Amino acid sequence: MKNFYFFIFFLSGTNLWAQKDSIQSITVKYNYAVRGNAAKNVTFKAAYDLFIFPDFGVSVYDNEENIDPKVESPVSNSAVIEWKPKGKNLSTLYKNYAGNEMFLKNHINLRFFVQKDSLTIFDWDIKQESKTILGYNCQAATTTFRGRNYKAWFTTALPVSGPWKFDNLPGAILEVKALDDYVSWEAIGIIVNKQKPDYPKPENPFLSEKALSWTEFKSLYKEKAIAASKYTTKDGEKLNIVTARMGVERYIEQDDEDYQADKMMKKIMNGNK
Repeated sequence: MKNFYFFIFFLSGTNLWAQKDSIQSITVKYNYAVRGNAAKNVTFKAAYDLFIFPDFGVSVYDNEENIDPKVESPVSNSAVIEWKPKGKNLSTLYKNYAGNEMFLKNHINLRFFVQKDSLTIFDWDIKQESKTILGYNCQAATTTFRGRNYKAWFTTALPVSGPWKFDNLPGAILEVKALDDYVSWEAIGIIVNKQKPDYPKPENPFLSEKALSWTEFKSLYKEKAIAASKYTTKDGEKLNIVTARMGVERYIEQDDEDYQADKMMKKIMNGNK
């Protein structure tokens, strides 16, 4: 019944956006941090912006340095105002709510591939806990997603949306943290624009490239990991290239026996004990 409820909710998500007709666009600024396995020191930290366009049923999530700053003030009379990602869209995630789809680039041993996912991949358990974030009343929800347990805080005062892949709660997700402290997203600023937009719908930059489903991406990831572990130079020297089974998401299951390079390396590091 819980899954059925969220399916019905998602189908009505665009309508819920439309009901908030006083809001034309929202910018949510997030701090993103990856702390690594030690869960003590931040090993990577960046600022990301999530642009939500209710009129278009679209949101765009990207590193704030890669986005044309004109999109932050989409109220000018200029017809040129549109989302223009820079570089190769390596940090961009594009969500199309009407099509129940999201697109992003993900890498396998530093080779990038376009990945396509559904917006309804989360099985949330909504809690009774509440707290205030940036002046918005938020409610807690928990989920297990591709190898990690998470706790999120969302507000129904803003349209359905969320940082990175996180989505499909009854409102905007303003905070997500892995319970093992590996990774987190925290909203640090919210800009609500109530003026009618005069800019075109942000285009999906990934439509011209072949997109892999999550299953296809995982399969290719394992294939490349196994190939890399068997790599030899032209002089015949074997290199022990170890590809991680898991980053923010798990790509190779822990009990997978086809890929053994990481376990072999661990034995070598432990003196073959």
